[in-house]
Amino acid sequence: MRALASGLGFALAAASLASAAGPPPSPSPSPGRMFQETRPTATPTPELCGLLARCGLAVDAAFCPPAMSTGVKGVTYDDERCGEARDLRSRGVAPTDPVGARLYRLLGRRYRASYTVDDSVRLGEARLSFLMNDLPLAARLLTYFQKRQYEARYLDGSHTHFWGRKEDALVGEAQLVAGSVPEHRLVYFGRGTSKVAFWHLGGHGFLAFDFKPAPAGVSYRLKLIASPDSGFINAIMNTGLFKRVVYGHMREVIDDITQAAEKLARDGGAAIQRSPEWSQEEKAKIAAFLQLPLA
Repeated sequence: MRALASGLGFALAAASLASAAGPPPSPSPSPGRMFQETRPTATPTPELCGLLARCGLAVDAAFCPPAMSTGVKGVTYDDERCGEARDLRSRGVAPTDPVGARLYRLLGRRYRASYTVDDSVRLGEARLSFLMNDLPLAARLLTYFQKRQYEARYLDGSHTHFWGRKEDALVGEAQLVAGSVPEHRLVYFGRGTSKVAFWHLGGHGFLAFDFKPAPAGVSYRLKLIASPDSGFINAIMNTGLFKRVVYGHMREVIDDITQAAEKLARDGGAAIQRSPEWSQEEKAKIAAFLQLPLA
């Protein structure tokens, strides 16, 4: 069974909003190229090895020698930081895997900017899951109803690696590294660029998306983590102003998902069914979506 991808808003958040980790980026790579830059083998680093050792997670000494496992100066290995690493290891994310190594390294770096949103969407779990399972269709619906340009495409047959864009503000790729929809937890490693107010930043990011049914739809926790390259950038990314702008971007995308689904439900898909701009396959998917329970 193929794993479900995260919803478009969460995908873009993973690949872009959480990725403000470094200096201004070079022009955005073409879809599919970002993760091709992954080294063919994992490379141990003090950030990776220190995180595992200080959080009590076993790792082969041949991969992480003692000299790399003492920890990183200035890092507090508290329950929050170690909890993320322990969860990944319990879900089978190996530090010797190329993508896993880069993710642990990010979580073990000194500088850290974390953003958490606890909220809900006014969609039944079945309808939200349907959109989560078809990002290109979700992007078309958001563009059609919200009049903002969204794009999404899968980059692999399992639909766990995708590219997404929201206008000129967010663009990036993300890859599912742990979790599943039945577990109600999805963990992504993303890379991309984002415009946040007058900042234009790019790099890698971590996203954890936890959700569960709620009386009025689905409640969720969306956690984004970036690791800035310097104390100066770290200070900026942890200011109240920067965080308010990031949260505004996050909520705008999530609101677009909810509002587009509501407009589609009210319209009953009639205008789309009449339009020659939508394929028969897309029309059939929308008709199937509307047959799903509202709550």
